Amino acid sequence: MNSLYCTADKISMETGGGAATVNELEALRSVSDVELVIEGDSIPCRFQQPESPFLHDYFALEQIADKHFDIAHFYSGTFTLTARHLKNKGTKISYMVPAHDRRLSIEEFLKLGLHYPFAHIKDDYLFSIFTEGHRLADIVLSQSHRCAEILKAMGCKRVEVVPGGIVWPKKVKPIPNRFDVAYLGVIGPDKGLVYLIQAWGMLDYSDSRLILAGAGTETLDGLIRNFTDKGDFILLGRVEDVADVYNNCSVYIQPSVTEGFGLEIPEAMSYGRPVITTEGAGAKDCITEGVDGFIVPIRDPRAIADRIDFLKKNPDKMVAMGQRAREKAKNYTWDKIRAKYINVWEELCA
Repeated sequence: MNSLYCTADKISMETGGGAATVNELEALRSVSDVELVIEGDSIPCRFQQPESPFLHDYFALEQIADKHFDIAHFYSGTFTLTARHLKNKGTKISYMVPAHDRRLSIEEFLKLGLHYPFAHIKDDYLFSIFTEGHRLADIVLSQSHRCAEILKAMGCKRVEVVPGGIVWPKKVKPIPNRFDVAYLGVIGPDKGLVYLIQAWGMLDYSDSRLILAGAGTETLDGLIRNFTDKGDFILLGRVEDVADVYNNCSVYIQPSVTEGFGLEIPEAMSYGRPVITTEGAGAKDCITEGVDGFIVPIRDPRAIADRIDFLKKNPDKMVAMGQRAREKAKNYTWDKIRAKYINVWEELCA
């Protein structure tokens, strides 16, 4: 068998999406000869064209127009024309879509008075084009059960859950004596950081810090002071080694309003940290409520604060939850996740 791998992301371990593409590609190579790899970052830029999800599709179609593939796998992005062309030629199409809740995402931007920058998601007509490739696919893969529900509501016929994966950590330290809480990731409005900031202000601990890490978090001081003048915040910005964040906190929090997965959740668990997350994070699938973490409603600072306070006041339970979290995280190492991809493709082409 020969196959195509196509993504709008950069194939690199530097980001969560990039790590997914690296491991998907490795899994695809184990079941077929990957004849062509199309990497999104190189397409419009290479021809000095503006960044547009629809241009990714155009340039991908140009590259595959006279080729035949047994399998074509797409990771994210807009590849409707390409998928339709290949399907008409008999290619089996699989698609990994880390879908967010469109309505909630737009609402979070507007609540902060921000322009929603993704026209292909906001506009109904463009969104119908954007998602048509998903509906054309023989199978759509989702990183979470919440994401799968969204995809089925879009009209995708066959959806299966293949969660995101993690690299097992090389250095794990015990939970420190000082109770610090951490968040790691980008700072998009639908990540729910305003609710975590409000929760931390409610607690107003004098002996604990909220560590915010990830590209852009170094700019959050103004936003924080719009919501609270209490609490100790550490704004790290982009970090070279995520282990420094996980090893220096007691509890990890992912306050997302909507998120397809959120690999930081199983990552933090692999460091033996209990996790507090929301119903909106796809990776809530990783957590057993009250056993290795807590799941709270979206947009609920009080619920976040209550769970933080419980863990601070019950250090023995916090440590035990962290130990169970680390054991659970073994289910999400990339070798196990790649095996799930392989099973999907072997069944698809049987």
